[in-house]
Order: sequence, then C-alpha cells, then structure tokens
Amino acid sequence: MKTVEEYARAVRQALADHPDRDELLEDLDDHLAEIAAESGLPLEERLGPPIAYAAELAAAYGGRPEGSRRVWDRIRASERFAAVLGFMRQLKPGWWVLRGYALAMLLQVMLFGSGVVPSNPGEFLTAAVGVAVSLWIGLRRPVPLLVPLVVALNVLGAVAVFAGAVQAQQWKDQAQRLRMQESDLVRQVSVGDEVYNIKPYAKDGSPLKDVYLYDQDGKPITVNPEDFGYQVDRSCGEPVLNRYPLPLVSQDGEAATAPTVCDAQSPVATPSKPE
Repeated sequence: MKTVEEYARAVRQALADHPDRDELLEDLDDHLAEIAAESGLPLEERLGPPIAYAAELAAAYGGRPEGSRRVWDRIRASERFAAVLGFMRQLKPGWWVLRGYALAMLLQVMLFGSGVVPSNPGEFLTAAVGVAVSLWIGLRRPVPLLVPLVVALNVLGAVAVFAGAVQAQQWKDQAQRLRMQESDLVRQVSVGDEVYNIKPYAKDGSPLKDVYLYDQDGKPITVNPEDFGYQVDRSCGEPVLNRYPLPLVSQDGEAATAPTVCDAQSPVATPSKPE
C-alpha cells in the first residue's frame, strides 16, 4: 500500500515526458491528500494504479476547462462512486465467465458454423476451455504489455454477446412465426377456405355417404357451413358433424344437398390412434 507521497511520486514518473507535465501536476499533492483524508481506503483502491491515474489525468486535461480534474477527483472520492465501483468489481467474475463462453462459441460459429448454444461434447469442451482461459486472464495481475490484448478480448467478447442476443431474438421470432403458421394450418383444416361440405368418392368415382373423417390425432374434422349461408339439416335429429356429406339446407330453407332420408344412423366410428 503506497503512501500519498509514494503514489504522487509514481504519478510524476509516469508523466515525466508529458509536454504539459507542470500544469497536470500543479496541485497533485493537495488532491491526493484530500482524497486520502475523505476515505480510509488506499489510494490505489480508490484511484487505481498510479500509471492508470496518470493516463486519466493526461486524457482529462486535453480540451477540458481548468478545474475539471478537481471535480472528477471529487466524484471519484465520493462514497456513491465507491459503492458503484465496488459493485462493478463484484461483477467482474461473471463477466469473465460470459466473455470466455461468448468467445468460445464465436470461434465455433466461425470455424464450424455451429450455433451459440453447445450441442455436442466437443462444443461443451470448447466452451469450458474458453471460460477457464478467460478466468485465468482475469485473475492474473495486469501486465502492461498484455493490456491491449485484454482490451481486444473484452471488445470481442462484447460483440459476441451482442451477436448471441441477436441470434436468440431471431430464433424467438422464427419460433413464433412457425407457431402462427401451424395455427393457420389448423384453422384451414378445421374450417377451410370456402369449404362448407365434403363429398367423398370411391376409387371408381361413385359417391360415398356416411364417411367419418378424423385428423392424424383422431379428432373429428368439421366445417362451418353457417359461415357460408348454410346450416345442417336437423329434421331427422342431431347429426354427426364429421360424417360426410353433411345434409345441408340454405338459411331460407332450400335443400343444398340431396333431400335427407331419415333412417337409423350407423354407429359412430371411433378411429384407433397410432401406436
């Protein structure tokens, strides 16, 4: 844990070659002392490593009005900022896991055209290796030479996560479209487009009667003649609505099919469901 003097000395060394070094470090000691007094946490925990703080000073100085650095330091020294920063640090392990998984699956997509979810032992193993490597990188102390590589991995990981979210939304939309298509198909089978009666014929072309129709699940296939201005003739009692052809009459009472001859109805056939 560095003292205020040691931290300030390290910052000065990091900015030794900066053209505006004197202006950047004009009140550095006062700022650091004020931050250290406001909180009992070490400066490295509040402001980061001296080299990182020096880089932030240089970036904040360019194009900013005088005194902006003091405002930013006060923000960073506040308790709320410390709480948010602490919460973000707690999320790091979760991000390391997500980053490794996303990069591993991105590699799988690019090389083998697989999906964003593992579907075989090889893909599960690749995802596990990606997570392990990502955790190993995250748990290591930062090495200056590897910082650009880590930043690049974070950017690629974010892109992979975004691409995975887009792919998941596409899968959801596709599944919804398939459900709608299946719903439309069921509607067409049960009601039909301009179908209000079914007239079955034998192989030799002779008309059949008393034909019971069921779908692949054993459910009766029915139509709605009422939607087309017809109704089922019930003069001989309640008919079986999936026995074709239906005896229909128009709404004005005229017969739409051959006149109904009342006779004993044959027993209703119940289809056997496939094994």
